[in-house]
Amino acid sequence: MNNINLIKTLDSLEDIIFHKDLNGVYTLCNKAYCDFISLKKEEIIGKTDYDLFKKSDAHAFNINDQLVIKEKKELIFYESLIKSNATLYFKSIKDVIVDNEGNIIGTLGIVKNITKQKEYETLYKINQKVLEKIINDDSLEEILFYLIKRAEEINNNMICSILLLDKNKKQFEKGFAPSLPEYYNKAVKSLTIGPNIGSCGTAAFTKKRVIVEDINTHSFWKGFTQLTKPLGLNACWSQPFFSKNNEVLGTFAIYYKKSKQPDSFELELIESFSHLVSIAVNKIKEHEIIKEQEVILIEQAKLISLGDMLENISHHWRQPLSLISTIASGLRINMHAGQNEIEAHDRSLEKIIKTTKDLSVTIDKFKNYFIKNNAKRSFEIRATIEKAINILDSKIDKRIKFNNTINDITLNSYENEIISVLLVLINNSNDAFIKNNIHEPEISISVIKEEKNCVIIISDNAKGIHKDIINRIFEPYFTTKDKFHGTGLSLYIVQSLLTRQLKGDIKVENINSKNTEDDFHGASFKLSIPISI
Repeated sequence: MNNINLIKTLDSLEDIIFHKDLNGVYTLCNKAYCDFISLKKEEIIGKTDYDLFKKSDAHAFNINDQLVIKEKKELIFYESLIKSNATLYFKSIKDVIVDNEGNIIGTLGIVKNITKQKEYETLYKINQKVLEKIINDDSLEEILFYLIKRAEEINNNMICSILLLDKNKKQFEKGFAPSLPEYYNKAVKSLTIGPNIGSCGTAAFTKKRVIVEDINTHSFWKGFTQLTKPLGLNACWSQPFFSKNNEVLGTFAIYYKKSKQPDSFELELIESFSHLVSIAVNKIKEHEIIKEQEVILIEQAKLISLGDMLENISHHWRQPLSLISTIASGLRINMHAGQNEIEAHDRSLEKIIKTTKDLSVTIDKFKNYFIKNNAKRSFEIRATIEKAINILDSKIDKRIKFNNTINDITLNSYENEIISVLLVLINNSNDAFIKNNIHEPEISISVIKEEKNCVIIISDNAKGIHKDIINRIFEPYFTTKDKFHGTGLSLYIVQSLLTRQLKGDIKVENINSKNTEDDFHGASFKLSIPISI
């Protein structure tokens, strides 16, 4: 092949091809190289990298050339340089050229632009990282700011913005655009969505992607260019993202400082990142709903227990109040009879003071349970179980024998919620003892550690749960009690508290001590609660 045909062949290739002598001077290059650096061949031939590129890039290229000459073999390099504020990536295959006598006379380079490949690899890694953050329950703000930062790192010309709609889906409520000034973000958040309300307002209103190539001439931006011109923003592409019910939640937008249409990768980026934002926002909203439901469940659990608590308080208070009434009546009779026995009166008043102190202690014992406290804290499970038993001690059958085998474990969890669960289970056993006329009632409570869980097993000898209903006892509104004594919610709330708030589990089984299918000894509830949540 003659030189003319060789040059034509090289010029037809998309890859960059060049030849340098041992001093790094270009002796040959193809059209792809000329197009890349926007120079003619005669402006390249006879020059070195130091004449064509900035010093740091030229130095890096030169080091690679010298390494090839030293190794005397083909080497592959992955190189990068910044052009027009965008980072470009290349795969360079370089080898030595030898003369007929085997002497090295220069280097040959074949360079493939792998920027698109690199961009898609980066996009994939960002997707994986954001999904990881969503799974790990990072805050929405942290996820969105991370997404914007990484998007803007892919291309320094891009400025990203995420806007969230308010509950009425009429106005933007929150904005995330760290590269835009605060006054711009405030102005955008005050806008009501609709047709011709910028790229984002229109995208949110129409539920469709909006591509504005030139902000200064497009009708959507008429009346808003006083915001964009000082910042040099000339293009804006906006993609709406949706809830699971196909309601618009907000928009993901990319601003550009020059007028342009998005290329295929940029469309992929805006589509992909909008989807990630949608996943993050939907999950946060689901968590908020679950938390609201958990608060309701906790309060319902306390309301269900409220009747029992008031009954317990009345048991605790009835006798002391009777004593106070008797003493006060005696003092009054003595006063009307004209008796003035100071010492006797003093003893009577002392009894009243002591009794009122006892009543105060009773109030203190119960009030902490009803104080709204959803904060996690550290506590000993043994003390928590004792609190639950003490709260019920005046209501439950005095004949109940507690057989406790407790390995004390320190939990970092929600103590009041655990007390709520224990109150329901112990109270249900007490009701079963009465219903089944158990003469020697027993409740066994054991606590063991299984891996990262605290396991509490509560068993009784109240003849168990009928096999036809044992699989239904955690259903809402299912009860075996009459309508005046049961709502069917207590065990449902117990299960909900354990699974949602305490991140644990509950299982029930009958204890069959006589090895027959229908004659059970009692029921056993197994609670598995993470030691730390």
